[in-house]
Amino acid sequence: MSELGLPAAIGAVAAGGALGALTRYGLGEWFPHIWTTLVINVVGSLILGVLAALLIHDKVWYIFLGTGFCGGFTTFSSFAVHAVTESPLRSILYVLGTLVPAILAAAWGKAIGERWMRRREGAAV
Repeated sequence: MSELGLPAAIGAVAAGGALGALTRYGLGEWFPHIWTTLVINVVGSLILGVLAALLIHDKVWYIFLGTGFCGGFTTFSSFAVHAVTESPLRSILYVLGTLVPAILAAAWGKAIGERWMRRREGAAV
């Protein structure tokens, strides 16, 4: 947060979070199904993985897009509620079908972001 003061950082997180939450809400309205939350959480993990690598030195954009947007877009609470309101078998499938792909997506996103950074640094030389 050294690049920005606390009020600006709070504003960046709030603005990004609002955009992420509105995006999640819109997708949930267009595709009202339990699996929409799964897709949102996996895609959000991929995006955050990319951002973690690309924006490692840019705190301003990271708190806006990573903490704010991705934090508002993905939703652990909806995930948890879906997991406990479904049948036992469907809950197990949903939990495994969310966690494993989300972790893999985050790792893949981070690798993509790191590759982009290496290319950008190589092009700048």
